[in-house]
Amino acid sequence: MGMNAQAIESLRTKDAQAFCLLIERLQQPITGYLHRLVGNREVALDLAQDTFLQVYKEIGKTSPDLALDAWIYRIATNYGLRYLNRRRLRHFVGLDDSSCPEDFHRYLMVPGPENQTETRVLVHETLLKMKPQDAACLHLHYGNSFTYEEISQVLGMTPEAVRKRVARSVEKFRAFYETSIQASKEADSSRR
Repeated sequence: MGMNAQAIESLRTKDAQAFCLLIERLQQPITGYLHRLVGNREVALDLAQDTFLQVYKEIGKTSPDLALDAWIYRIATNYGLRYLNRRRLRHFVGLDDSSCPEDFHRYLMVPGPENQTETRVLVHETLLKMKPQDAACLHLHYGNSFTYEEISQVLGMTPEAVRKRVARSVEKFRAFYETSIQASKEADSSRR
């Protein structure tokens, strides 16, 4: 993560080319992160656009030693969490291969059904049952490979608080996921 001071200064003076390079570099990762967080590609594209508009509006108010990527991920996370909080009754909205990390269940050391699509659905539904900020921690750490330090800059907490939140979120994920797998097995056996 990060850019050199000259590039940040170009952004702070609203240099169009600097913004084009920033968007080129971060649009796909930010959109992918938001897609995994909110579970809907179209919404993620809108939220990413809102994120970059906010960056453009606010960059001039920032300090020259800004941790730029972390600041942008913080803006994206805030938009994503706001969206999820507005949509309290979150439901499963379409799922494709990129909506959650393929091996999320392996990262968190939980078993997955033999069927990969079913595993993706269960992982996705499990993440939607969690508090949005807990899910954001898991997405950033396991889905985006952010360190605790980087997540702390995104979420505005200490690295130690992030470490604890990730650990607690993993436990919550496991509990929700195991319940989902059990329900899935019971549904399968009742169909036979």
